[in-house]
Amino acid sequence: MKDKILFILGNGPSLGEIMNNDENLELLRQHDTFGLNAAYRIYEKYNFYPTYFGCFDHVVNISHKNNFENLVLSSNPIQKFFFIGSSDKRQNLYSSRVVSNSRFQKMNFINRNIESFSRISTTFSNFVNMGSSGANAAQVGIVLGYKKIVLLGCDCNYVEKINGVKIVSGSKVELTRNLLDNPNYWFPEYQQKGDRFNVPQTDKFQMLSWRNLHRTCPKNVQIINGSFQSKIPFFSKQKFQQILR
Repeated sequence: MKDKILFILGNGPSLGEIMNNDENLELLRQHDTFGLNAAYRIYEKYNFYPTYFGCFDHVVNISHKNNFENLVLSSNPIQKFFFIGSSDKRQNLYSSRVVSNSRFQKMNFINRNIESFSRISTTFSNFVNMGSSGANAAQVGIVLGYKKIVLLGCDCNYVEKINGVKIVSGSKVELTRNLLDNPNYWFPEYQQKGDRFNVPQTDKFQMLSWRNLHRTCPKNVQIINGSFQSKIPFFSKQKFQQILR
C-alpha cells in the first residue's frame, strides 16, 4: 500500500466539488477510496463505488442496518466493509450471512474516553475508537498499510441545529421530514425522514477525533486535507489536482 493514496470521503459540502466535476470524479475513480455512513444512497446515481465503505457510529449502524446488510450482500465493487454494529450486540447486530461474508471485516471496536486516546490501533482485533467515523476510517487506512491519506469532504463545519429534527434521547435525534437542502452534506438526500443520528457536537467529538489522529499518526504516514473549506487545523492543505500531481 505504500505507493497508493487512500482518499477518505467525508460527506461535507466540499466533497461536491469533486463528485460534481466529471474530470475530478474520473480521477477519484482511479484511486483507493473510503466511503462513509449514508453516502451509499448516491453511489448508483454517480456510477461510483468506493474501495472501502464503513460506519463507526452505533446509532447510524442501527438506523441503516437493513441497507448496510443489502450493500454487503449485493453485487457491487466495494472490496471491504467496516461496520461496528450496536453498542450491545456489537457486530452481531447484523445477520450471520452478513458477518460471515468475506467482504465484512470482523472488528473488536473498543470505546474508551476519546480525550485519553493515546495510541493508534494496529489491528482490527484491538481497534480503539478515535472519536468519529472519518478519523476512524483514516485509522483503518493506517492499519491496512497506507502511507498517504487524503481527507476530502472532512469539513468539520457542521450546523448543529437544523429544522425537522426531533430529540429521541440525549444526543440522539431523528429527522422528521425530508430536506430540500442540508447544510451539513454535499447532497440533500444524504439524510432522509426517519433517519436517526447523533448531533455532531463538533468541538466535543469531531474536532477532538482529528486531533487524536494528528497526535498519534505514525511518522511514516502523511495525511493531507484536500478541503480548503475544512475547519480542521491539524493537517496541511492541498488542492485535489495538486495532490495527484
